[in-house]
Amino acid sequence: MIDVSRRLRRAILLNNLPLVRRIVRNNPSRLRNVDFDDKSNTSLHLAARHGFTQIAEFLIDKGHEDEMISRNNDFETPLMLAAAAGKEDMGVMLAKRFPRCIPWRDRAGLDALMLACKSGFGTLHLIPTLILHGPSILAAADSNGNTALHHASASGELKALRMLLQYGANPLASNAYSWTPVHYSATSAAEAYFKTLIIEFEKKKAEGRREGERRRKGAGVRLVTDEDGLEGRGRVSGDRERARDDAAINGLPQPGIEWSPIEKRRAMTPTESRGWTFTPEGMRARAETGESI
Repeated sequence: MIDVSRRLRRAILLNNLPLVRRIVRNNPSRLRNVDFDDKSNTSLHLAARHGFTQIAEFLIDKGHEDEMISRNNDFETPLMLAAAAGKEDMGVMLAKRFPRCIPWRDRAGLDALMLACKSGFGTLHLIPTLILHGPSILAAADSNGNTALHHASASGELKALRMLLQYGANPLASNAYSWTPVHYSATSAAEAYFKTLIIEFEKKKAEGRREGERRRKGAGVRLVTDEDGLEGRGRVSGDRERARDDAAINGLPQPGIEWSPIEKRRAMTPTESRGWTFTPEGMRARAETGESI
């Protein structure tokens, strides 16, 4: 006869909710069912990693997380596994039910927002949910000082990058090695796109400040200057912004930015071949001169 623990894990992997219910009902002490051969992942870890939301909700309702939030040997919560695996619906459910664990970090110093930005599957609901229920996470940094914006940039996840900027992420945040997110752009085209986004958002912020100042002064008439006209012409609609996102992701030229659709990653960026390496051998070359810094 198959061991109860193995039967429960198998039932979860098969996404067989009736079988999971029956096993848990007959063996309530095996609810968490820690798997010491798999980094001490629990039943909820397993369901979260595979995106089996109904099974996860059943486990939670039966008291899976009543005593404490599950964390494996790498300090990963079920929310982190869902975010890393791109299981957006699962991540949203876990974030809403356990908001206190949103800012928690794993052994590598990564939180759920950073993992979602790396996976590139959380731009529809998960990233907004994480920021809404844990606003401090937007400025959080991993053990090397990298923010979620650093990770989105390094992974080439342009939609996540745009969303983080919309929510107020600091594009000038430096990590422990004095690199900002733009330095981690996956390609020179992505870097140009990133810089364009920064300019757009800075213009919108400046415009908002000027509008607020005009309202405070009670100005009834607005003078249109050449600068205002340029800014007006520079604004793009939501549809155009989304189209430019898709163009950048699919390797198509963007309006106003000239670059080859087959251009490869720029040599000697911090993400080139060695990953996040900052040894003398992994130094990034200056873009203009090519000399090491």
